Amino acid sequence: MTYSKNDQNKEKTNRSPPRNERIQKKVENDEMTLDVTQEMSEKSSQKFQIDKEKGSEQHQNKIILSGYSTRRVRYKKSEPDEKSVNIDADLVRNNDKTLRDEDWFLDKIEKCNGGTFRNWDVKIASCETSLFLQSAFWPPRREYYFFKPPPNDISFEVNEESEAILMRDRKKKLKKLKRAKACIPGEMYRFGLSHPCAEDVKHARGFALKTANGNTIACIHIPCPDVSSSPRFTLLYSHPNGSDLSDHLVGVPSLIDLARFYRCEVYSYDYSGYGISGGIASEHNLYADIRAIYQYITMEQHVDPSRIVLLGFSIGSAATVELLKEERDRKPPAGVILQAPPTSLLRVFGNMIGRKKHLEKPTCCLDRFVTIDKIHEVTIPILVIHGKDDKTVPIEHGELICQRAVTKVTPEWVPDAAHDNIENCRVVWKRIRKFIREELKLK
Repeated sequence: MTYSKNDQNKEKTNRSPPRNERIQKKVENDEMTLDVTQEMSEKSSQKFQIDKEKGSEQHQNKIILSGYSTRRVRYKKSEPDEKSVNIDADLVRNNDKTLRDEDWFLDKIEKCNGGTFRNWDVKIASCETSLFLQSAFWPPRREYYFFKPPPNDISFEVNEESEAILMRDRKKKLKKLKRAKACIPGEMYRFGLSHPCAEDVKHARGFALKTANGNTIACIHIPCPDVSSSPRFTLLYSHPNGSDLSDHLVGVPSLIDLARFYRCEVYSYDYSGYGISGGIASEHNLYADIRAIYQYITMEQHVDPSRIVLLGFSIGSAATVELLKEERDRKPPAGVILQAPPTSLLRVFGNMIGRKKHLEKPTCCLDRFVTIDKIHEVTIPILVIHGKDDKTVPIEHGELICQRAVTKVTPEWVPDAAHDNIENCRVVWKRIRKFIREELKLK
């Protein structure tokens, strides 16, 4: 068989390019990926007011990777406009220290009401639908790790493309702990994000705990940002099913934001089978997980239970109520906040298939996460918060739980709030602050 010159030219064209050209193409692809990430973040953050420390030109970096990214995202407090937050006069008279960040925090969460800054917000509706169809759990893909910084390691902010490449090279040298069981008991670790160009999460320390069921779970502690005084209280946060710790450390609002806004310390944890936690996600493991971290806070860290506030969101409220049921014969926590709480698994599933008037019927023996049958055993103040437009867990669930609660306070039914954006409503966090200051008397 003979080849013409045209065929020979085509064969040369189809051959793989030389090695140096392939390397150059790979670098260009990496840079292109970074550009796409920045472009997506720029679209979602175009409503923000971004300042640069030196000069008035627009800052090039649009990626918000930390709740404390004050250098990249700033909200002007010295130039109020007609949309600025009105501060309550009674709080001014009381000289509440949280006022210094109130405008920044409350404006920030509402500007992110669309859910573009937290991964699980935009997918939680579909995840929660699958949640009850697939044994009530839908763990997201792991997006973080723990690590110990090596000697001479330097952490820096990523503001330019060159710094992003340096961060990628730095992360390649880190010894990443992608399983909680690889952590040494009692050791504190730094919190890193899996994205090669993402900065480390500041102000959060990771550690691992072994539960009564034998699983090792990942936990975090966020100290009170106000180092000049002790924290007002300790918050134990139990997250929804479609997220893990990384979502609540880089999302809006983040747990770091809450620690600063309420001047408290925050503990949180990943359920078994979530993030880097070991084991399988199940109701039995879920209850053992929250029991393990609560015992760590009270017994090992010697935090007085009367200074602890529990906050459970969605499926996290089921774990919170079960813990309170088990601890009813011991010294109880100060109070509990249930955010968008489902009454039980099958009752939520009944809403999905269009059943009516099924919430108050007797509980089926096959039902799970039956908060409605446990809530009357909780003897501490209960604040129920629910969105009126919640389609995943309709507001009737929150109303029924509030009716059955013995020690409830005035609930908060949030207008125009759904299951995936209720945390981005300022009325939620102002109501929680009132609950803590006035009804729990934690000052």
